[in-house]
Amino acid sequence: MNEILHIWDTIVKTNTFNFAVMIALLWWICKKFNIGGILENAKQNVINSIEKSKEEKATAKEKLEAANELVKNLDSDIASQLNEAGKQGDLLSTDLLHDTENKISRINDNISRVVASEEQTISSRLTNKTATAAVKTAENHIKNILKNTPELHDRYIQESINELDRIQV
Repeated sequence: MNEILHIWDTIVKTNTFNFAVMIALLWWICKKFNIGGILENAKQNVINSIEKSKEEKATAKEKLEAANELVKNLDSDIASQLNEAGKQGDLLSTDLLHDTENKISRINDNISRVVASEEQTISSRLTNKTATAAVKTAENHIKNILKNTPELHDRYIQESINELDRIQV
């Protein structure tokens, strides 16, 4: 038994025993906390992250190519649209000028008609005023003649009576 104790004492004092105890302790910790599963999950997360990054990179590359394709013809599209806008602007200005000339012509025609109408109105008023003045002048002249020559007054009365006798009702 002494020998067994001596062997045991030698084993306990050597590094081999310490190493074996440490391996047993590590094995027990790994079993207790499932370190293998944790490491496997971490490994799977890294793999998933790498795959997701690859997919995002491919998607971004496709978007970049699509954007480059759109931008490729951008200069010619802009030039075409500017050219078309210029043509439309020229047509619009021509139409606007034509419409303006037509409106000016219509306004001038309307002005001419209004002026002619006003001339006729003024002419009618002047004619009426002149006729009224002529009638008043003639009336005054007849009154003066009748006043200065009373025999004419009697003669006109007699002629009027004769005319009335001729009218048969």
